[in-house]
Amino acid sequence: ANGGVTISGSAVNIESFVGIGVGESNATHAITLPDTSGPAGQVKANAFLSYSSIRFKKDVEPLGSALDTINKLQGVSYSWKDTGKKDFGFIAEEVGKVIPEIVEWSQDPQYANTMDYAKIISFLVEAVKEQQKKIDLLSEKLDKLDV
Repeated sequence: ANGGVTISGSAVNIESFVGIGVGESNATHAITLPDTSGPAGQVKANAFLSYSSIRFKKDVEPLGSALDTINKLQGVSYSWKDTGKKDFGFIAEEVGKVIPEIVEWSQDPQYANTMDYAKIISFLVEAVKEQQKKIDLLSEKLDKLDV
């Protein structure tokens, strides 16, 4: 119907994938939206939450050389081919060479489909901490020179 479907006051359980604005065979994840930079390919919410409790994790180790990792990434500006909209981010194929775990590759291994931008935050936090240690050490050295 023109008005769509409204479900109110109920929980909905879907045991497969949901595609919104994509063909059934293109629904490849829990929720799949069209590959467009326009509103049809965007999600809007007050918050996006990720499972992160220690009870879901094993083999936990601190990130090492986070600053080196961040220095290998290249932030870029670009325009989307479909809308011409100016945007900012990374090239997933380039990020995949540095942090392959956060990139989802297409069947053609030359190209990536997506990347998980939020995962870069942990590297940024650790890189800032590495920089702060260096700044503190240099400050101590400068203080000693002023004496």
